[in-house]
Order: sequence, then C-alpha cells, then structure tokens
Amino acid sequence: VDDLPSQVATDSRYEKLSTDRSDCRLSFAAPVGLLLSCNHLYNQYIFIDDSALNLKLFERQSRNMHSLSRYSRANQINKEWVERYLNEAHSYGLTSVRCHCNVMAWAETREELARIKNDAGSSLALMECKPRHNTIDTPTLFGAGIPGNEADFPSEESFYTFIGQALCFFTEETNYKSSLSPFGIKMTDRLTGKPLQLDLSDLPMKKGIITNRNKFILGPSGSGKSFFTNHMVRQYYEQGSHVLLVDTGNSYEGLCNLIHRRTQGEDGIYFTYTEENPIS
Repeated sequence: VDDLPSQVATDSRYEKLSTDRSDCRLSFAAPVGLLLSCNHLYNQYIFIDDSALNLKLFERQSRNMHSLSRYSRANQINKEWVERYLNEAHSYGLTSVRCHCNVMAWAETREELARIKNDAGSSLALMECKPRHNTIDTPTLFGAGIPGNEADFPSEESFYTFIGQALCFFTEETNYKSSLSPFGIKMTDRLTGKPLQLDLSDLPMKKGIITNRNKFILGPSGSGKSFFTNHMVRQYYEQGSHVLLVDTGNSYEGLCNLIHRRTQGEDGIYFTYTEENPIS
C-alpha cells in the first residue's frame, strides 16, 4: 500500500495533446499502457471476495491493534487507517475487494532491459506510484498471468481497496483493431506495423454514426495526401466501387493508366486537357 498514490482518478490530462482551451483525457493508467513504448504486458487483477467477511476481519484487526497500541505507536496509527477504511465501507456501502497490477517487460539484451526498466519505472512514477521491481516471485506472477491461472495468484501480492478505486488502475485505451466489416481499406498499425483493415465510412454509416461518406484530408505539402488518396481509391475500386475523380494536378493519372491497361481499356478512363486535345 505504501507504493500506491495518495489519490486516484478515472482519467488524467495528457499534456502533449491538450491546449489551454481543451483537454485530452486518458485513463489514469495510460502511462503503463500504450504510452509505454516497449514490449510489455500490463496485468490487472480484481479479486471479489466475501466483502462482509473482509470487513469483519478488519474489525477484529482494529480491536487487536487498539489493544496493542500501548506497546507501539505504529499499532495506533495502523488502527486509525483501518478505521478509516471501515468508515468508508459502511458509510457509502462500498464493496471490499483485493487488487493487484503489474507491468511485465522483456528484452533481448541486458542493456535494453535496463533501459526498459527505467522507462517502466518512470511511467509508474507519472501515476505517483512508487516503482517496486519484483525479483522474488516473478515466475509465480508470470504463471498467474496466463489466462485461466488467476487462482494461483499469491494473495500476499494484493492490496485491499474498493471497486471504484480498483477500476481506476485499468487501462481504457486499446491499440488499433481491424473493423468487423468485410469492406474497407488496408492500413498498418503505426506502433507495430501490423496490417489492419479499416472501414472508415460504410459501416459507421450503416450504424447511423455518420450521415455521409465525405472525407477531409488535411496536411502540408509532401505529407502524403495524394499518396493516401491513391491507396484508398485503388482499394475502393478493387472492391467494386464506382469512382469518379476530379484531378487538378494529375496526381491520379498513373493509377488510372494502370487500371486502364489491366482492364484492357474498360476502366481507368482519364480525361485531361492538352493543347492538342483540349476539353470543350
């Protein structure tokens, strides 16, 4: 418990994408999620025991500490902390649970592992958590992290809290995922290079999320606007879409010529102005 922050929240402000007028909110545990730029696993556990039994055990513990307070001031201090926990539980009807979270990272070399160790510790520090590098029961924690092995988790590695506070340690952000729609365009995950298929307009339109398929592509010169549009238009055409382009810079003439040759002149018709053949 000494390693935990004094307070938690459901989300926190991400300064890099926030401005004076707007906030970009990420989950409280985002620093150890996608913001931690190394191969890692963030394991999150909530053990829902018998809450009433837990509170009875804390009541007994509080009385024992009160009895032993004359021998050590630490017992009196711990008794006050337990009393505060019990007061919160009874006043607001909160459920007592056990929680545990850990970050598992790996590397090919010792030098890289040392760097990752520092990065993970810094990410935990952003959550106001005190990094504690486990070197004793790492194999046990690894085994308990395998789906289905949660029952083998060592109980001494968990701490008591309430459900609301435990959920604050969950990461809400996920990595890029392929759309369920069979229609879409092929993209890549910017972090891992994993190929993905995204339906940017048709599925959202069917679900009523959007009312049209308009796209606004904004970027400075040389940023890849025409490259992306060529990529999108080609894949839309290959999936049976009818495409009409108004091209002011001949950015799509090469794609049209490619399709024109492949279809032996049936598709890829490109009308353009030349001095010999002006468009009238």
